[in-house]
Amino acid sequence: MTLTGAMRFVLNRTNLTGLALASALVAAACASTAPEPPLSGTRWVAQSIEGAPVAYRTPTIEFAADRISGTGGCNRFFGGYTISGDRISFGGVGATEMACEPVVMAQEAAFHTALSSAQTYRREGETLILSSSAGEALVFRAAQ
Repeated sequence: MTLTGAMRFVLNRTNLTGLALASALVAAACASTAPEPPLSGTRWVAQSIEGAPVAYRTPTIEFAADRISGTGGCNRFFGGYTISGDRISFGGVGATEMACEPVVMAQEAAFHTALSSAQTYRREGETLILSSSAGEALVFRAAQ
């Protein structure tokens, strides 16, 4: 190999390394520009449902990027959610169908009704409030 050939090889290898590094940086920048939904990665424990304190098995909700999961107190549930500003909506929510004590089932039904009617959300420190057009539908505290 001649000196010119060796220099061309080093130059090309340097260019390729630089190009690969630049490509990786651009890809990382593009991947990190998508905003994370504000509730993603949080888990909450219900405190009240339509103004009534939770009296039986405690419902929970956990938010992932665009999915929810949790328990209504008896049955596990799962579905999707979207957020736009302070607006929130839940869709495609399904649940297991186990039977529990009647009072637990009644509380769970109220929880799911309140969840489906929620239109806005707000966070106040360790508290999450989902509200319907009629007022506060669900009040949660952050899970430990």
